[in-house]
Amino acid sequence: MKKPLRLGEVLIEQGMLTESQVDAILREQRETNRPFGVIAESLCSISTEAIEDAWACQYAQNTRTIDPFVEIPRTEAKEMITTRQAWQFRCLPMSLEGETLVIATTPKHLRRALKFATSVLCRPAYFVMATENRLAAALTEHYPIGGMGTSTVTGDTINRLVTKMRLDRLRESA
Repeated sequence: MKKPLRLGEVLIEQGMLTESQVDAILREQRETNRPFGVIAESLCSISTEAIEDAWACQYAQNTRTIDPFVEIPRTEAKEMITTRQAWQFRCLPMSLEGETLVIATTPKHLRRALKFATSVLCRPAYFVMATENRLAAALTEHYPIGGMGTSTVTGDTINRLVTKMRLDRLRESA
């Protein structure tokens, strides 16, 4: 079993902190019980965005990776996220574990998916990772949208699609 990656290790790997800075943050953390990222921001002037990116990297490396065609999304989980949300935030709800929604995303989209889950979902969420291609193919299958397929899934295509869906919804409500 591999040792879990720690936030300080990620920030060292990314060149954001030195080992001596991490040691100073850990000393401060033991004394104050404040979160590592909060201390890194104040003590070493690391931006919130850099901390969030490092956290996403840490989370992605420490969680499991799935194939959404081997582990099939459950209907009750899929009903909790709309088609627009699934595509916009690259979230594929997989299952419910008690009250916790298990969501597949990619390391690239984890930070954004987390913000979606914490601001929109009314329940705790746990993320598992999938590859870009497998997630896109699974989204195409479970949340089909006319004209969208695995080969057309790019950031620009998604942005145009989300804008079109919003405009269509506005037209329907007018």
